[in-house]
Formats: sequence, C-alpha cells, structure tokens
Amino acid sequence: MAELIDLAQEIYHDQPVYHTHQQTVIWTDTSHEESRHMFEKELGEDPPFTFETRALLLCDHGPTHVDAPAHYREDGDDITEMPLEQFYTPGKAIEVTHRDAGEYITVSDLEEACSDAGVNVEAGDTLLIRTGHYDETYPDPEYAENYPGLDEAATRWLVEREIANFGIDQPSPDTPEDLTYPCHTVCKEHDLPHLENLRNIDQVVGEPFTFAAFPLAIRNGTGSPVRPVAIVKQ
Repeated sequence: MAELIDLAQEIYHDQPVYHTHQQTVIWTDTSHEESRHMFEKELGEDPPFTFETRALLLCDHGPTHVDAPAHYREDGDDITEMPLEQFYTPGKAIEVTHRDAGEYITVSDLEEACSDAGVNVEAGDTLLIRTGHYDETYPDPEYAENYPGLDEAATRWLVEREIANFGIDQPSPDTPEDLTYPCHTVCKEHDLPHLENLRNIDQVVGEPFTFAAFPLAIRNGTGSPVRPVAIVKQ
C-alpha cells in the first residue's frame, strides 16, 4: 500500500497565474437544462439522462505545470518530445522558508535545508522546494505578484547533481523583480525542466517517495498542466 499526496493546485476560473500568462477561464459549454431540451426535442419525451460539460481556456503555463525546453529557447524540445521517464522518478523534498519576496535562495540555503531534512540529492531525482509562499498567500492576488527565487549558483548546484526535474510552490523559481531570470537562464543552458505552482510539499519533506507528474501531449507545447503526486510507501 502507498499514500498518495496531491501536489497540484486546483484549476478554477480566474485563479492567480503569472502576470504575463493567459488567465484561466472556465465556463459551462452545455448545461443539464440545454441537453434536456435537446433530448426532449429529439425523443419527444423525458430523456433517460442529461449531461453537462465545461470549456476551459488556459495557458500551458497557467496552473500547476512543467516547463519544457521549448519555453526557454526556440530550438528546445517541446513537451511531446520529452521522455515520460523524466516525470516518474525518485522524489526528495526540502524547505527553504526564511527568504522573503524578492530575495534569493542560495547554495548555502539548499545545503542547509538538505541537512535539516536528512536528504541527499542524487542523479535522477526530482527535488521539491517548499518556500512557504503558497501557504502564506494563496489564493490572494499577492500569490502571483512577488516571491523569492533561486539565484544562478543555486540553480547550477541543482544541475551539478544531475536531477531529472525540480519543483516549487510558487509561480516561478525566479523572483519577478529580476528580469535577468537567473534560474530560467541556467535551465535553458542545461535543458533542466521544472514544475511551478505546487502545494503540499510540506507533507513529504524528508520523506522518501516516488514522484509522478505526467504532462499532456500538447503538440508543440512549451509546457503542460500536470497533476503531480508524491507516492509514499507505507
């Protein structure tokens, strides 16, 4: 048996997203009332059932999602070209919650957090980093306005450990105040994907788990919404 920890944020109309991205829009495409009318018109009697459907307009980087290399550079792999094995890996989780919005998470912060959690980051891992930003601000607009980020050296520290992926509980691993985007820039250099807009990371800090977060097969997708799950053996 295993416990499944849901790491995804809920997808809903007008949820807070990164300021340059398409807002999430959800509407009723066909209502129960409309389908009932359609069936009654065709059948001439009460229908055996009715149905309702929703339509969604969202960015491939809107809700909880993963960035593909095509997001960073024009010749990068799109989401359908990435191996599925990259989204099913050993998982590790740490906390770096003392950095304020606009501040940087450093190598020392990561190393100290790994020591505190008893975590050894290894090749092929997915590393989840809890900053606490989601718990402190969501779902207020402040969630998408400002938050801490990983500096260049901290991102290179991740690359050097040959991780498969990493994730964070905020809209980006870069603080929006710094338009040089040091974390995204290093990810671009090394084709390192990462997940944004996670939650519930605190439930697996220091715990061994399997990480699973398969993307949608979006043709030419620069990223994809995902439903990340931490699979914790009992």
